[in-house]
Amino acid sequence: MRPPSQLRAAACALMVVARASLQPRSGASPISGAGPIPVIDLGRVARGEFHDDDVAALRDACAFPGFFHVVNHGLSDEVLRGFEAAMRRFFALPTATKRRVKRTRDNSRGFADDEFTKRTRDVKELYDYGHAPRPDLPPDARENRVMDGFNQIPDDLEGFREAIDAYYAGCARVCECLLRGVAASLGLPPDACDAHFGKEHTSYLRLNYYPAHAGERFASAAGDLDRARVATGAAVDDAGTPLSSLGGPRLGVNRHFDAGGLTLLLQDPDVSSLQVNLNAHGSGDPEWVDVTPVPGALTVNVGDMLQVLSNGKYKAPEHRVLASPPGKVRYSAPFFYNPAYDAEIAPLDRAAAPRYSPFAWGYFRRRRFEGDFADEGLDEIQIADYVTDKGE
Repeated sequence: MRPPSQLRAAACALMVVARASLQPRSGASPISGAGPIPVIDLGRVARGEFHDDDVAALRDACAFPGFFHVVNHGLSDEVLRGFEAAMRRFFALPTATKRRVKRTRDNSRGFADDEFTKRTRDVKELYDYGHAPRPDLPPDARENRVMDGFNQIPDDLEGFREAIDAYYAGCARVCECLLRGVAASLGLPPDACDAHFGKEHTSYLRLNYYPAHAGERFASAAGDLDRARVATGAAVDDAGTPLSSLGGPRLGVNRHFDAGGLTLLLQDPDVSSLQVNLNAHGSGDPEWVDVTPVPGALTVNVGDMLQVLSNGKYKAPEHRVLASPPGKVRYSAPFFYNPAYDAEIAPLDRAAAPRYSPFAWGYFRRRRFEGDFADEGLDEIQIADYVTDKGE
């Protein structure tokens, strides 16, 4: 029997073969331009081949801006179409029906239209679906009740679970292959992160719906909504106000850093609302630029856990989503590739002085989720809390 690392590489290769006839190669160069956000051909990395130019492209993109697009990612058109149709069908349901699978403080899986980011309500609806240790058992079986909760499947949506499962499994394979390339880009063995993720990864898939927002939209290129609200003495947000009644200015999602390892995002090709702050790790005003969708590509960004694992060589980018303009709706689907709950997160390169002290992913994840429900007057947990030298 081949060792697990070879089996994982073979799985990645099969995924690429399935995709090869559906998407043209981008040529000899592994990287091309899309404004400040690069486009990387993932084909050879997904086959377990780590050529110098591919590795260099990943290194540069992860170091700055921390966002990039990938083509030849291995997800088939059939899986993508089925998933997109399932997402639209779910959000087309009456609100009362969607709330039958509403998430709670004890179960982070399911529907929500009252999420907070940086203590501010987001103008969006969402549905979260995560890993299940025993997919052969019912979603609410005891074996499938994990720290994040359990999956809640809406009634009367034939084929919904199957479409979500197929897309979730495909995203997990893409991220596994991608993370091996990222490890190689750090000068480490490609399997350096396998022990932190592997089969025990605790990833989750989020379906997003951004309704057309009739109120005032926040679009400042040199400011942040939460700070502006504090400065103007705006009232504290509550979770009960309907999205259609939220006063302005508003964002679809306020500024934030993703907590996990990598995020793999399916963007709406018809509406460009995602922005990244190119100056998040510098000084001075924010520099918000668009992360414009690229046809046929998935969008990737570095998460907090990869920033720690890389000992700060790769920094998680701060990003936000503009509220949808009047008459426009937007769909998106980020897949958050997260470590195992019991994984100890610390810099992988033991030869370098660690810039972060170790911590457990499960604890970090739970603390971050607690801030999604209300403005409790507390700052979210951040990896900055674990920096070993605060003076750096």
